[in-house]
Amino acid sequence: MQNLLEELKKLLEQDERLVVEGKLLKNKIIESALKLDVDLIRLLLKSETIKTHFFQEVDGVLVFDKIKFQKFVSNKAFLPDSYTSFKNKIGLVTENEEYLSESKEAVLVWPYKDCVLEGGMEKENEKRDEIFYNEILAPDEIDRLLEPKVLTNFKRISKNEEHKVTEIKKNDNLIIRGNNLLALHSLQKRFAGKVKLIYIDPPYGKDADSFYNDNFKLSSWLTFMKNRLQIAKSLLDKDGLIIVQISDYNVARLMMLMDEIFEQSNFVNKITVRTKSSAGFKVVNKGVMETAEYLLIYAKNKNDFNPNILSIETEYDKNYSLVVKNPKENIAKWEFSTIQDEISEELKQYEKIIKEKKIFNKIKLSLFGLYALENPGNVFRYTEINDDAGKETLEAKEKSLTNNKIYTVETSRGDIRYIKNGQQISFYSKKIKNVDGRLVPTEMLTNIWNDISWEGIAKEGGVKLKKGKKPEKLIKRLIDLIRKDNNPNLIMDFFLATGTTCAVAHKMNCQYIGIEQLDYGENDSVVRLKNVINGDQSGISKSVNWQGGGDFIYCELMKLNEKYIDEIKKAKTTKQLVDIWKTMEEKAFLNYKIDVGQFDENVNEFEELDLENQKKFLIECLDKNQLYINLSEIDDTENEISEEDKKLNKQFHEVM
Repeated sequence: MQNLLEELKKLLEQDERLVVEGKLLKNKIIESALKLDVDLIRLLLKSETIKTHFFQEVDGVLVFDKIKFQKFVSNKAFLPDSYTSFKNKIGLVTENEEYLSESKEAVLVWPYKDCVLEGGMEKENEKRDEIFYNEILAPDEIDRLLEPKVLTNFKRISKNEEHKVTEIKKNDNLIIRGNNLLALHSLQKRFAGKVKLIYIDPPYGKDADSFYNDNFKLSSWLTFMKNRLQIAKSLLDKDGLIIVQISDYNVARLMMLMDEIFEQSNFVNKITVRTKSSAGFKVVNKGVMETAEYLLIYAKNKNDFNPNILSIETEYDKNYSLVVKNPKENIAKWEFSTIQDEISEELKQYEKIIKEKKIFNKIKLSLFGLYALENPGNVFRYTEINDDAGKETLEAKEKSLTNNKIYTVETSRGDIRYIKNGQQISFYSKKIKNVDGRLVPTEMLTNIWNDISWEGIAKEGGVKLKKGKKPEKLIKRLIDLIRKDNNPNLIMDFFLATGTTCAVAHKMNCQYIGIEQLDYGENDSVVRLKNVINGDQSGISKSVNWQGGGDFIYCELMKLNEKYIDEIKKAKTTKQLVDIWKTMEEKAFLNYKIDVGQFDENVNEFEELDLENQKKFLIECLDKNQLYINLSEIDDTENEISEEDKKLNKQFHEVM
């Protein structure tokens, strides 16, 4: 391939139209090829090598394959930048990468997650950026990557204490530090088919700089999501649910991906959630202001999924203005009135004090609502009876039209319908439900949620995350959707960040598994869960009467090459990176493509790259199959795994 590149470059340099200031113009070359420029084709035909590669004989006529030529010239190996040129020299670019889009190998774009925190996360004016270093791993290279990993640094955390873990129990809560894709595969044997709800708030893939990939930024993000969603599906219970939060930018693409993985027939809802107010926001998009995000909800098997019917608080419905004065009497003796008549004395007092009609009407409506809330079994409205209400109900409807009697019909659910004058008497008590610990008027929850505030949640759990934190009330509602009879269902979040999902699950007495690669320091999920155990009263605490208590197990994937990646990410200077390389040469598992001798001979070229490309290159030099220690190598003495860790790993990886 290298000879072909060099020969083509020398040939094209002969055409003055394609050269500016001694440099070939890729776009001009491609444009000329697509237009079948006669002079360009005549030039290409001068070389037998080029003619063999890009021309095909058909019935004695040479035909120029302009698409093949375009892809070849578009490849970064042709007229490479300094980074790609260095990769070529060291051996990380091979012939297999010549035509990526034509390759028959199924590729995995491996996103390595790194988070750059600008200053301290506690400062309100600072942002969170997530960076992903991507590589292509062919199937024959992925021989160890997804095997179960060794876990280490076990500790059980309870109120004001940390203990050694002596036993891993069936219902233990788990927080796992490490790459979430590898952690998910390590959980598969123990938890396959056992997770009731998975909620994740992944990177939205909106920022073009979020994924470093030379070829396909969007495909990198989609592959990143696909890898994780596929293994997540295997962990779901047969009636389990997965909920993914996403913004406008990739909601359509993600929905297509989830249709493929979970099947379109298992789609449940797309919930629109208002996450911010339009007040004070700058217009960043041509069109209307974006204030919403989306929850994509899919069932493992929709036929087995039986969600709870949820209600939300609403205002008083002024149609409920009628009153049964003596509802405990026999229905034949019921006396009827209106709320206005029942509170007439109170209204007169306000009418004397306040002459302005608008203000009085507001007070009047408030008094109506208060009376209805205090007397829900008395207050009612008339509602229409549909034709599908059932034979007995329709017969009672017809009878009630001929006289002034009240008829009763018992439904299949044991409820009593009261029918008068061809309409049903609907009592306000049917609208009163307990929401967040309060009896309030309600309406059925729909697929538009604008009642959960994103404002004022900065202090929830005692941790902060600028632009990434979710309200505890949101997660509670999602758990309420699937929870039956206070069952301690298993809840999972493998983009845990500061731990909202697990904090809410803990307060609601649900078992949970949280996975996070990054350590957020004083705003970490472990810090938050310690606060929860110690009785944190923010978020949903009051509505669920949270008093503290409980525990969880913390552990980490045992690092191998991962420890060098950590050092690379933290490095501030080229000298530090060169020192890390020297250690890697001696101790790390390097990519089989790398020519160590060539690196040392060309270290000056490495030093000329900018710091980010130096880091990116060193990470690519590492064998990604060896990021963490595989469970199958737990007894290898070189790994220096303690007997205590061996025992706990055996317990952890046992099938329950």
